[in-house]
Amino acid sequence: MKLKTFSILWILIGTAYGSDLDATLQKLITEKNLQPLKPVIRSSSDVSRLGSILFHETELSGPRNISCAHCHHPRFGTSDAMPFSIGEGGQGVGGLRTQELGGVTKRHSAHLLNLGYPEIEHMFWDGRVFRDSVTGILQTPEPALNGENPLRADIANVLKSSLSAQAIFPIANDLEMKGQAGNDVADASGNLGAWVAVMKRLTEGPKSEAYLKAFQKAYPNTLDYNIGHVGEALGSFLKGSFNIINTPYDAYLKGNTSAMTPSEKRGLIVFVNRGKCIECHNGPHLSDFKFKTVGTPQVTSTRYKAPFDQGRFEVTGDKSDLFKFRTPALRHLALTAPYMHNGVFETLEQVIEHYNAPKQSLANYTTDLLNIQPYSAETFVKDEDPLRNKLRINLISVGEVRRGLNLTEAEKKDLLAFITTGLLDFRFQQNRN
Repeated sequence: MKLKTFSILWILIGTAYGSDLDATLQKLITEKNLQPLKPVIRSSSDVSRLGSILFHETELSGPRNISCAHCHHPRFGTSDAMPFSIGEGGQGVGGLRTQELGGVTKRHSAHLLNLGYPEIEHMFWDGRVFRDSVTGILQTPEPALNGENPLRADIANVLKSSLSAQAIFPIANDLEMKGQAGNDVADASGNLGAWVAVMKRLTEGPKSEAYLKAFQKAYPNTLDYNIGHVGEALGSFLKGSFNIINTPYDAYLKGNTSAMTPSEKRGLIVFVNRGKCIECHNGPHLSDFKFKTVGTPQVTSTRYKAPFDQGRFEVTGDKSDLFKFRTPALRHLALTAPYMHNGVFETLEQVIEHYNAPKQSLANYTTDLLNIQPYSAETFVKDEDPLRNKLRINLISVGEVRRGLNLTEAEKKDLLAFITTGLLDFRFQQNRN
């Protein structure tokens, strides 16, 4: 009888504790207007089907040796599980890719999850591709696509999202897909020339019969196809195929108070309060998609010279944009390691430790922490310039983050639980009760 009484008392205490957590969270949900992410509006199945084929198509690359999937493989969370992407000339896909004859980018290959929403207007870490969600006006590295009356309106008008617009630029990048001189795409003049060469392959090359049928099905009222149709198809595929919204966090916000564990709930409280994460990671996407610096250590291949990577500044030329990168959304992070714009942190624990004391993290970081196994021909250096590193810290917009969060071990553990499993799609949590 005593054991039964004790068990009932323990259950009551646990229930009350859970209720206190839920009461605290309900207040925070109201105060911070936390919202679940709604499903994306999908495009025509024929357009998406064409995009699926193109996503895996090596004909889009100059030397015919790389596709979009090589650096954005679903097996690796639609990223490549390495700090810096290896472009054409490499071997293998995703985290199994090795350098061989490939070049190395100076940034981590960002994941492609949940990018198909119209409110996401900037693409790439530095936002160099922008599409106004209201007017449809583009601002990109290709002047012929930009402004109210673009020179190549036939391309620009086909691109219905910033995601579709960004999809065509790796094709014309010599390091990523175009390659060096010696193939029809690389030998063409500029972005426009490279895109024309790719379209000629698709519509006149060995696979032209199948591709012409697929283009006709996807765009039945179109007679002439251009790179815009490729970008729109790729964007439509990415939008529909990589829409991750079925997480414990989303279920909790929809009213299922048992969807998150107590640790995840406490972690969400840390996320909103002591962790200050909500200052930048807010809204339905858990990102304001603005450009921020958070004191990330800058590690770069020696093929890139100082001042290395200046982030958004390289697009705008505005000194206030130095070392700033687009704030990433946070769902499914457990599967998209490594982290930050240059992949310098292998784990989410390391990310949390960085925010806990960014100044110390920046000072103490060494390249020994970097996974360099995929790179056979590179030497990596950390930017040790005191002025640039001082700016990386001083330009952090949230004072508490700039000074360091000083979270307790318990707070860090709960925050990790929320980010790792609270924001992970249920389909990838086989052992979850």
